[in-house]
Amino acid sequence: MFNLRPLWSLVIVLLVVTSQASADQGQDLDSGWTLRRESADLKILTRDIIGSDLKAVRIETTLAAQLDEVATLLIQPLRRRDWDEMCKSVKILSTSEHTTRAYYHYDMPWPVHDRDIILQTDVHREGESLVINSNAISDAYAPDPERVRVSEAWYHWQLSPAANGNTAVIAEMFMDPAGPIPAWLLNRLALTQPVKTIERLNQVLKLEASKSNE
Repeated sequence: MFNLRPLWSLVIVLLVVTSQASADQGQDLDSGWTLRRESADLKILTRDIIGSDLKAVRIETTLAAQLDEVATLLIQPLRRRDWDEMCKSVKILSTSEHTTRAYYHYDMPWPVHDRDIILQTDVHREGESLVINSNAISDAYAPDPERVRVSEAWYHWQLSPAANGNTAVIAEMFMDPAGPIPAWLLNRLALTQPVKTIERLNQVLKLEASKSNE
């Protein structure tokens, strides 16, 4: 049986964030989010999406780095390979002061076909917070017949200053990987794989901090 865990790495390409806090447990009736997993420094919530068997995912956590350092890692397309092990290549299509379009190629394990996705990312400030919105654009780059184009995805990060120079993160996302992967399996992975992605982000940030202190 082939390893399906890397598919979730694709789902975590970028995250979608809002500034509303979720309920401490159970369902947040105002937003429809249901708390599914909680640890000392991480919450994972899900909610239904109309017209889809897949669920949207929300992550609340804190990264051990200052906001600008986290933003640099997440906003710059060419940095994605530093923390996303399945991202094989990145091509920047266009860039301006607040908006970037980039093409991402994901190397998937056999027999799953490689995926690719084009994301338009917009960045703006809301008070002390930085908001990063990304949406899939399916026709902004010529398709590759050897790859499956992901066309249904949206992501949003909100980064806010936290105590001790850390960064509070709220992340929401929805992505359909466009393949014959059961929805129940993807929804189950949504409760476990975000932890690994957050750990990887923290590792990269800590490594950069140690290098800057040398």
